[in-house]
Amino acid sequence: MIYADSREPERIVDRLKRLGIEVVVKGLETGDYIVKHGNYEVAVERKDINDFLNSIADGRIFRQCHALAARYPISFLAIVGDLDEALEERMFNRGAVVSAIVSIAVKNLQGQVVPLIFTKEDDFCLALKAIDSRLREGDLRILPRLKKAERLQVAMLTAIPGIGEKKAEKLLEKFGSVQRIANASIAELMRVEGIGEKKAKQIYRIFRKKVGD
Repeated sequence: MIYADSREPERIVDRLKRLGIEVVVKGLETGDYIVKHGNYEVAVERKDINDFLNSIADGRIFRQCHALAARYPISFLAIVGDLDEALEERMFNRGAVVSAIVSIAVKNLQGQVVPLIFTKEDDFCLALKAIDSRLREGDLRILPRLKKAERLQVAMLTAIPGIGEKKAEKLLEKFGSVQRIANASIAELMRVEGIGEKKAKQIYRIFRKKVGD
């Protein structure tokens, strides 16, 4: 499913629907499109070429990309239009554009923003379809950003030998808290993806081990 910001052009929404994608139009705080399947989300910010050049000039693009990176583990910046034509018409410095694109790709401290350039709007729509398909099929398995309390619980669980972050997150996804994991039976623990009988027994024993044992 794709959520499209209510300010986005109807022609793009219509084109996505014709491509067989379920689209819901709503107001979005960050990004123009959110591709969502289950707990996984990928954000896409769309800019026509002139808006992109304007946002480089006033520095807005870097603030927008920082907001995307802070909220989503991965997002895409899609620049739509003829870059060569726009640079020539506006006498815009090509080096500034290249530098901005490189900066966007490498200077995000919390998440990842990937710049994409499309000459045609139809290609942008096809890219959204490809992102939707890959996320649905599991090729973009990006876990949602954990809150501070959740990160602490993950850290606690990774202290158990053989429990990495992914297994810890799966346990928390299933049980909701470390306390409920501690109270779970071996059979219940084994229902978690990646937790076999041996690992379940280990987790069960660790939470029931007395100090000094």
